[in-house]
Amino acid sequence: MENNEDSRPQNTARASQHPWYGGMEFRTLAESIPALVFVSDADGANIYSNAQFPRYTGLSADEILGDGWLKTIHPDDQERAAATWLESWTNGTKYDTKYRFRRFDGEYRWHLVRGAPVRDGNDNIVRWIGSCTDIEDLLAHISVQSQAEQILEALGSASELIVYAKDADGNFIYANGAASEKIGQKPDSIVGNTAEGLAIEGAEAKAVEENDALVRASTASHTVVEKWTLAGADTRHFRSTKVPLPLPDGSIGIAGLSIDLTDTVKAQEKYEETLVHSRNRIDTIPMITWVSDENGQLVEVNQAWHDHAGFKAVSEASFDDVIVPESKAKFFDHWKFCVENGQILDIEIELRDEITQTTVTRQALAIPMDRNESGVSKRFWYGTFS
Repeated sequence: MENNEDSRPQNTARASQHPWYGGMEFRTLAESIPALVFVSDADGANIYSNAQFPRYTGLSADEILGDGWLKTIHPDDQERAAATWLESWTNGTKYDTKYRFRRFDGEYRWHLVRGAPVRDGNDNIVRWIGSCTDIEDLLAHISVQSQAEQILEALGSASELIVYAKDADGNFIYANGAASEKIGQKPDSIVGNTAEGLAIEGAEAKAVEENDALVRASTASHTVVEKWTLAGADTRHFRSTKVPLPLPDGSIGIAGLSIDLTDTVKAQEKYEETLVHSRNRIDTIPMITWVSDENGQLVEVNQAWHDHAGFKAVSEASFDDVIVPESKAKFFDHWKFCVENGQILDIEIELRDEITQTTVTRQALAIPMDRNESGVSKRFWYGTFS
């Protein structure tokens, strides 16, 4: 009796401290699992996450509580994730889905997300417990054929992940629906064919075969970016993780997991083309024109700058090139204030003209603007001496 009485307050205290998972055993287990583990209340609000969750996402444990963890889901996946959760919550059923989480370094990686309801003695849902497992590099861990088949089957229905397998001769032996959709070929046209057999442009097909050969020879995984240009179709760009795939006959094939980068590549090409046009335009402007970064450091000047300074266009530019010593203190005091406070620079200064060996008065005007570079918003300053 004394032992029972001694243990009762301890159990009560432990249950009070951790009323949502039923004991320290759960927490010990959850904290030891490499996957992201979470517990939500009956309405789906997050009330606990294991240490891996903040470590992986870069958010604090408090930021993940409630619906804070939703901000780590890729914007393109949020609607589908919400719909899946609503269906499970409405029906009180398990959910099993895939979407991308943002890692602490900003990279979005695919995760397998699974959860299940926890019911009380009256069959009411009181909690939801689930896990999120990073599957981006899952194929890199394939070691035997049975594992490959299970993983291919599990990932085969993913709408955006391209999953495929090849035999030792480079013939496709499996391709999921996403692969068929992305390259515009029916599944039965892909299986049994090689990259060259699919009429991929010659140099691109050769590069694919060389990448496959490297994986087989090194018996290690490799991540590469490949181009596929099929007859009558646009060039598509893929980032592929390829791993050696042991086959039943003892030969080594290839298993691959690919992500279509075509839209990203096109956006980058368009951005670079825009920069070239912008560069050509500002070089035709007769007044001195320049661009600086968010810290006020020059990153671009036009030809008029170099002509004024007497330097060739390839020289590294500095404000010292054109501003006379007597105006430097005035300019840099105002410039520093504007950069630090995001204010427009608008002052009159003296410039040195190396061509005519004269000093001229000019209006220095610089405006802060944000522009998108590869999906990241950055602050730049666009200025003139006119």
